[in-house]
Amino acid sequence: MLHIASLISVGVAMVLYAVSGVVAITTNRMVAWQRRAVLRPRLWGGGALALAGGLGLVRCAGSVRDLTAADVLFPAGLLLLLTGALLQILGRRPGRTAV
Repeated sequence: MLHIASLISVGVAMVLYAVSGVVAITTNRMVAWQRRAVLRPRLWGGGALALAGGLGLVRCAGSVRDLTAADVLFPAGLLLLLTGALLQILGRRPGRTAV
Protein backbone atom coordinates (compact mmCIF):
# COMPACT_ATOMS: atom_id res chain seq x y z
CA MET A 1 0.00 0.00 0.00
CA LEU A 2 2.86 2.36 0.82
CA HIS A 3 4.32 1.77 -2.64
CA ILE A 4 1.09 2.89 -4.30
CA ALA A 5 0.84 5.97 -2.08
CA SER A 6 4.43 6.84 -2.96
CA LEU A 7 3.75 6.45 -6.68
CA ILE A 8 0.69 8.68 -6.46
CA SER A 9 2.36 11.41 -4.40
CA VAL A 10 5.48 11.53 -6.57
CA GLY A 11 3.29 11.50 -9.68
CA VAL A 12 1.23 14.44 -8.45
CA ALA A 13 4.35 16.43 -7.51
CA MET A 14 5.94 15.64 -10.85
CA VAL A 15 2.87 16.72 -12.83
CA LEU A 16 2.49 19.98 -10.89
CA TYR A 17 6.17 20.82 -11.34
CA ALA A 18 6.02 19.99 -15.06
CA VAL A 19 2.91 22.18 -15.46
CA SER A 20 4.71 25.11 -13.82
CA GLY A 21 7.61 24.55 -16.22
CA VAL A 22 5.33 24.49 -19.26
CA VAL A 23 3.58 27.67 -18.09
CA ALA A 24 6.95 29.38 -17.60
CA ILE A 25 8.14 28.36 -21.07
CA THR A 26 4.97 29.18 -23.01
CA THR A 27 3.82 32.37 -21.28
CA ASN A 28 7.19 33.65 -19.99
CA ARG A 29 5.55 34.15 -16.56
CA MET A 30 6.33 32.67 -13.18
CA VAL A 31 4.30 31.63 -10.19
CA ALA A 32 3.79 34.44 -7.68
CA TRP A 33 6.39 33.37 -5.13
CA GLN A 34 9.11 33.03 -7.82
CA ARG A 35 8.49 36.22 -9.82
CA ARG A 36 11.08 38.39 -8.10
CA ALA A 37 13.76 35.72 -7.95
CA VAL A 38 13.72 34.43 -11.55
CA LEU A 39 15.21 36.52 -14.36
CA ARG A 40 14.84 34.01 -17.21
CA PRO A 41 11.51 32.16 -16.90
CA ARG A 42 11.99 30.04 -20.01
CA LEU A 43 15.33 28.71 -18.80
CA TRP A 44 13.81 28.06 -15.38
CA GLY A 45 10.87 26.28 -17.04
CA GLY A 46 13.19 24.03 -19.00
CA GLY A 47 14.90 23.15 -15.77
CA ALA A 48 11.54 22.40 -14.16
CA LEU A 49 10.66 20.02 -16.99
CA ALA A 50 14.03 18.29 -16.73
CA LEU A 51 13.64 18.00 -12.95
CA ALA A 52 10.16 16.52 -13.30
CA GLY A 53 11.38 14.02 -15.87
CA GLY A 54 14.34 13.06 -13.72
CA LEU A 55 12.10 12.57 -10.71
CA GLY A 56 9.89 10.29 -12.77
CA LEU A 57 12.83 8.24 -14.02
CA VAL A 58 14.32 7.85 -10.55
CA ARG A 59 10.94 6.80 -9.16
CA CYS A 60 10.40 4.31 -11.98
CA ALA A 61 13.91 2.90 -11.49
CA GLY A 62 12.92 1.97 -7.95
CA SER A 63 9.88 0.08 -9.24
CA VAL A 64 11.60 -1.88 -12.02
CA ARG A 65 12.48 -5.47 -11.19
CA ASP A 66 15.00 -5.90 -14.02
CA LEU A 67 18.45 -4.95 -12.74
CA THR A 68 19.76 -3.85 -16.15
CA ALA A 69 16.86 -1.47 -16.73
CA ALA A 70 17.27 -0.02 -13.24
CA ASP A 71 21.00 0.44 -13.88
CA VAL A 72 20.11 2.59 -16.89
CA LEU A 73 17.07 4.44 -15.54
CA PHE A 74 18.53 5.55 -12.20
CA PRO A 75 21.70 7.28 -13.53
CA ALA A 76 19.70 8.84 -16.37
CA GLY A 77 17.19 10.17 -13.86
CA LEU A 78 19.95 11.56 -11.64
CA LEU A 79 21.55 13.24 -14.65
CA LEU A 80 18.20 14.84 -15.54
CA LEU A 81 17.71 15.97 -11.93
CA LEU A 82 21.14 17.61 -11.85
CA THR A 83 20.65 19.21 -15.27
CA GLY A 84 17.28 20.58 -14.24
CA ALA A 85 18.69 22.01 -11.02
CA LEU A 86 21.54 23.65 -12.92
CA LEU A 87 19.14 25.19 -15.45
CA GLN A 88 16.96 26.53 -12.67
CA ILE A 89 19.97 28.03 -10.89
CA LEU A 90 21.07 29.70 -14.14
CA GLY A 91 17.53 31.09 -14.63
CA ARG A 92 17.56 32.90 -11.28
CA ARG A 93 18.76 36.45 -10.79
CA PRO A 94 22.29 36.74 -9.51
CA GLY A 95 22.49 37.69 -5.85
CA ARG A 96 18.81 37.00 -5.12
CA THR A 97 17.58 34.34 -2.77
CA ALA A 98 14.04 33.11 -2.31
CA VAL A 99 12.41 34.06 0.97
